[in-house]
Amino acid sequence: MNQYLLPYSESLVLSLSKEIEYIKSRSKNINYSLKTCQNKTLSSRLRQELNNLNKNRLKIINIAESMFKRNCNELSYELLLEITKRSNYLQQI
Repeated sequence: MNQYLLPYSESLVLSLSKEIEYIKSRSKNINYSLKTCQNKTLSSRLRQELNNLNKNRLKIINIAESMFKRNCNELSYELLLEITKRSNYLQQI
């Protein structure tokens, strides 16, 4: 039975890693735009998007921590946890 779970978990780890990389990239772009934005309406929308990205990032961190706690011997789970925690510094509001 474990042989069927392995590809699924690897796929999940890969998907979450891609999502966290997207969140990091988008957050970086939003923060840059906020520094130069003059329009209050646009700034508000950008802050709202940044808040939503941060909520998603926190959900992924919780998932990664849960996966790691269940099987701390899996290197892929440890890598996902490290990637998600390093995304922390980009979240500025």
